[in-house]
Amino acid sequence: MKCDSLLADCVDTGLILLDRAGRVRVWNRWIAQRAARPAAEAFALTLAEAFGAHIDPRLALVVREALDFGWSARLSHALHPMPLPLFQPGGDRSERMLQAIDVTPVDADGERHCLLQVHDVTETVRREILLKQQARQLRQDLQRLSRAQAELQRSEMRFRELARQAPAGLFEADSEARCTFLNERCEQLVGHKLADIVGRPWLELLPAGEEVRVRDRWLLAVESATRFTEEFRYPHPDGRPLWMRAEAGPLRDEHGHISGFIGTVQDVTEFHERASRNEFRANHDSLTALLNRDRFERHLRAAISGAREVTDRLALLFIDLDDFKQINDTHGHQAGDTVLKVVASRVRRVVRCEDRVARYGGDEFAVLLVDAGDDLTLASIVAKIAHAVALPINLGHCHVRVGCSIGVAVYPDDGADPHSLLIRADQRMYGAKRGEL
Repeated sequence: MKCDSLLADCVDTGLILLDRAGRVRVWNRWIAQRAARPAAEAFALTLAEAFGAHIDPRLALVVREALDFGWSARLSHALHPMPLPLFQPGGDRSERMLQAIDVTPVDADGERHCLLQVHDVTETVRREILLKQQARQLRQDLQRLSRAQAELQRSEMRFRELARQAPAGLFEADSEARCTFLNERCEQLVGHKLADIVGRPWLELLPAGEEVRVRDRWLLAVESATRFTEEFRYPHPDGRPLWMRAEAGPLRDEHGHISGFIGTVQDVTEFHERASRNEFRANHDSLTALLNRDRFERHLRAAISGAREVTDRLALLFIDLDDFKQINDTHGHQAGDTVLKVVASRVRRVVRCEDRVARYGGDEFAVLLVDAGDDLTLASIVAKIAHAVALPINLGHCHVRVGCSIGVAVYPDDGADPHSLLIRADQRMYGAKRGEL
């Protein structure tokens, strides 16, 4: 490790290596100089301990994803300019250094680590700003050279007529989002005439939560002189909940300042509904609408990871229906499907909304109880589930009853990883079925 640290000190970029627990193992000289903390002090600290509470929370998220799931990420200077409190060596430390950070999972000593490569992009940003200023000046010069008032007036008239008859929703708004033009198709989409909303920002037509989010995006587009592109929920005046997509390019005045935007509006409700259905199908059982096995196990891995950080207690329950095959053989598979759906609904009602319930396969169910509490509380929950499952089930022509065997595994008492807990809960479930527990 000493040799690794010497090599890391020779690199003209910041290197931080975190172990599986998120603690510093390598902290090279480049980082030490800009963080004003020597490697000896930073060793074995978490990022939060090493930098205090002044790091971008998105960095902590991607580090956790790299350690838990092996995902790589990049925090670009354009979207996340200053994730860490780093400052230029010898400066007055009044302003953070502009950064880009690559987060990469690496295997070392048989365990997954996370490597952070921090790049100083201050000079790059300065050059980009300079190039934008030069490009802006060039555009202004071209505008002055090409300005012809009579032709502009004729062009505007042609545009207005074409826009009025266009099949797409077209709009024009000033920098404050106040609409100055809506074509007929746009008025149909939003359910308002231009005269009804003139002088009001169109953002006020959105629900409160959406209005704040989309307004921030609009102001960002105005400030950065970039295109505005956003999808948002829109309550149509006739009561329909819609999804809209707005795309607009900036308009400039004679001084090169953003005077507004011109763009299109589309109804993308069908696309969102289709995407939601596809996502639901990919993560849920088609019969019971519970989580499927793959999605449940992902929740289990994430819950263990979170519990490991705060030393919480989790419980994993395996539920197997007793004599379910007899119901299928006696009353048919449609009756069996009814029983599965009723059992799924009952188990879901017994547990809390933050707990996870899945159909694990066939007549087996799994439950993840977060913050499981003590053994007495857990036993009470198991008893409630067993009681709920055992209640009569109406098949239309008759009532049937079905019992269940439940196996319980507790983190960290019965295992510290998903595989161990799944095996232990499965063993105890079969033990309960055989009358051993």
